[in-house]
Amino acid sequence: MIRQLGTHLGKRIAFGFDRYLLPEADEYISFLGQYGEVVSEVDPEYLHYLSSAQRVCERVQGRVDRVGVLCCGTGMGMSIAANKFRGIYAGRCMTAEDAQLARAINNANVLCLASSSGFARNAEVIDSFMKTPFEGRKLEQLAYIAELELEQGLGPQSGRALPHPLRKTA
Repeated sequence: MIRQLGTHLGKRIAFGFDRYLLPEADEYISFLGQYGEVVSEVDPEYLHYLSSAQRVCERVQGRVDRVGVLCCGTGMGMSIAANKFRGIYAGRCMTAEDAQLARAINNANVLCLASSSGFARNAEVIDSFMKTPFEGRKLEQLAYIAELELEQGLGPQSGRALPHPLRKTA
């Protein structure tokens, strides 16, 4: 999977966000639609960055035909949560150059955005992320990261659903 060259154009886009982006969600969904089919991956009963990150990453994991876009207040929470999933290479990108490097060098498959940056700046970042191809450089480093994931046992092991950390259970 880390050797998958090319852009994210035409892939199915799993899009997740939290309450901070809710007023602009439709604008983002419409904009993302020019790059591929957009599927909103938010929990309508519990709109939170953690549940959105989990849903998006589960849809992208192991799939070369999918890409994820996550947006929360700063993009940091989404990025931290997303990178806990095996096979997810999430980058919090604040500029188009960040997005270009995340794709060209690190083959990021999930883009994390700060809603506080505003739609105009984030649109530039999205455009760069979706159009920049992975060039195949630094494959040894990416393989090393994949080995670290396996050694640390990241990702779902048993196939069972994880309890949501913020929901109260009965």
